Amino acid sequence: MMIVHGIHKLSDILDKLMEVVIVFMLGAMVVITGAQIVFRIFFTSLAWSEEATRYLLIWSTLLGAGCVYKHAGHISISILQDALPAKAKDLLQIVIHGLCCILFVLIVWYGIQYFGRQGKQLSPAMRLPMRYVYTCIPIGCGIMAFHALDAIVCSLMDLLGKGEE
Repeated sequence: MMIVHGIHKLSDILDKLMEVVIVFMLGAMVVITGAQIVFRIFFTSLAWSEEATRYLLIWSTLLGAGCVYKHAGHISISILQDALPAKAKDLLQIVIHGLCCILFVLIVWYGIQYFGRQGKQLSPAMRLPMRYVYTCIPIGCGIMAFHALDAIVCSLMDLLGKGEE
C-alpha cells in the first residue's frame, strides 16, 4: 500500500508542477507576443519571437495533455462504461488505462529515437538545437504514462475494495 500511495502522491506532485510550468510558458507566450507587437510598431520586428512562441506552445500542449489526462478531461465516449456495474467499470478502466499506458510508452520510445536523430539540426531564427524542441515528446508522453499507471493502480485498489484505506 505504501507504493500505491507513493505513486499517487508523485502523480499529484507532478501534475501540480506541470500546471505551474504551463502557466509560466503561457505567460511567456503572452509577453513575447506583446513585445513583438510593440517592436513591430515602434522598432524593428523581433526575428525570434514567432519561433519562441511556437515552441512554447508545443511544449505547453504536450505537458498540458498530461494534466488533462490526470483529471480525465480528454474527450471520451462513455455510454458502454456508464451502463456497466461498478466492478466491471473498474475493470474496463484498468484495460483502457493499460492500453493508453502502452501507447504512451511506445511514443516515449520512438520519441527518444527521434530526439537522438536530430543531431546538429538548428532552428532557423533562434539557432536552438531542435533536440530541445523534440524532447517534449518523450517528456510529455512519459508524464501521461505515469498518470496512466497511477490510474491503473487506483482502479485496481477500487476493484479490490481497498481504495478507501
